[in-house]
Amino acid sequence: MGWGILESRRSATPRGTTRVGIKDTSDAEVPELETSKRTGTVILSPQPSDDPNDPLNWTLTSKWLHLFILAFGSAVTNASTTMLTPGLGPLVEQFKSNEADVSTWVITAPTFWTSAAAFVAVAGTDVWGRRPFYVWSVVLLALANFAGYFSQTFPMLAVARTAGGLLSAPLFTLLTATISDIFFVHQRGKSIAIWNLMLNSGAQVGQVIAGLVTDAFGVSANFVITAFIYTALIPLFYFTIFESAYFGRPSEQIATITVQPNKLSDEWDEEDLKASILPPKKTYKQKLPLSRGRLSDKSFFKGILKPFGLITSPIVIYSCFLNAVVFLFLAGISTFMSILLSSPPYELTPSQIGLTNLPLFVVGMFTGPFFGWLSDASVSLMARHNSTKGVAEPEFRLVLLLLATPITMVGLIGLGVSFQNNLSLVWILVWATITNIGSVAGVQIAIAYVIDCYPEHSAQSFSSINMVSAGAVTVGITPLIGALDTAGPQVLFGCMASGAAIVTAFAIPMYVFGKRIRAWYESAPWAQKLLN
Repeated sequence: MGWGILESRRSATPRGTTRVGIKDTSDAEVPELETSKRTGTVILSPQPSDDPNDPLNWTLTSKWLHLFILAFGSAVTNASTTMLTPGLGPLVEQFKSNEADVSTWVITAPTFWTSAAAFVAVAGTDVWGRRPFYVWSVVLLALANFAGYFSQTFPMLAVARTAGGLLSAPLFTLLTATISDIFFVHQRGKSIAIWNLMLNSGAQVGQVIAGLVTDAFGVSANFVITAFIYTALIPLFYFTIFESAYFGRPSEQIATITVQPNKLSDEWDEEDLKASILPPKKTYKQKLPLSRGRLSDKSFFKGILKPFGLITSPIVIYSCFLNAVVFLFLAGISTFMSILLSSPPYELTPSQIGLTNLPLFVVGMFTGPFFGWLSDASVSLMARHNSTKGVAEPEFRLVLLLLATPITMVGLIGLGVSFQNNLSLVWILVWATITNIGSVAGVQIAIAYVIDCYPEHSAQSFSSINMVSAGAVTVGITPLIGALDTAGPQVLFGCMASGAAIVTAFAIPMYVFGKRIRAWYESAPWAQKLLN
């Protein structure tokens, strides 16, 4: 038992358990180190193939550039989802509706539709690759935002927002698959942190810009600006985002030519030599086509159903629980603050409400990457000093909840007290920033945990998690707004802080029994049909 995690009798190395660090590279007790590829004293996991086209063999610069461009697309997508939040009041007046309906169908519902469409997008990328879905997504999102700009009635706007939500699925949910495609285990915490930083920055900076645009030109102007940004992204994506899905890695690399004794040389020379030679590295021109046909023999329809099946995994169930609670903090508090800050005694305009996101953005630029670095560093440290040399468990990621959750709880309680007692805007921003720090760290922990447990099914797992989270927010936002009116902010935010404590308490049995749960789940015949 290493670091309090109980070993499993079913399997010593269930899916997710991996070797990332070693104490002594010359240790005779670890013979596989002689042939394992590594960087320094860190074992590369997963092990890259010798194929020059394997995305794991991309240069580190290419990997980070690839991630940054996709993360920027995610940021724009998240901004387009939240950009109407500062204009909640003007939207209610323009369409003669109410805050609950506008918040549900125009602001939060698109996230749910994104989660629903992710099932199709993820299944498609496992068959035809990531690249075509990324490129076509920005093309169609540009059209959807132009449609939003020309919407004249509330139903038309709701339809345009629904279309935008559905088409956002690749840019919002496929990043976990791409991270799993191109980054090793010891790099994933930092890469997830960068993605989350860009994602949340898009929401925060997007609201700042949207508030200013709404005051100057009206709320509909946000759509046309976003449409032009997506239009500019089309050539950028086409010429820089290449295929990262790689389905040849599990096959064993051929080091020697093995032939049957009764086979004549003229029968096997050309055939077997061809099989033993690795494919040449693709040229830039060869990487540009969007359509390459089927890249794998995986079933598209099974891929659509797989996220539903993965919800049977206790690991995914807990990650859904954790992410739903934290996602409610991020999405709900943004809406609550828009309502409270537009009311007495604050009475802020849309542009001023948007500007309240600046402190969250500035602080998040430092704390997001810090938690990403801390996540990878803690896993590496615990692996190096594990009782089983160099072995890392996905449950190591959960340890950071001991830091993230108290930060979130303190921020929520302070935010509730500040609103209840009409404290100055400075205190509101301080506690909102603290809440955001802990919440973003919680999202990173949930995503990193499930990617480490099911790296080859990371996109499907994230689809399941995101669907549950988005559904919880879409269904729960209206009664929470009602609770804000009846019970007051102090009670509501206090209850949310209690939810953070409960989700962390459940992390304790998940940490202790997580390895046994993973071994049990992957050995179950019905689960093997999902995982293999």
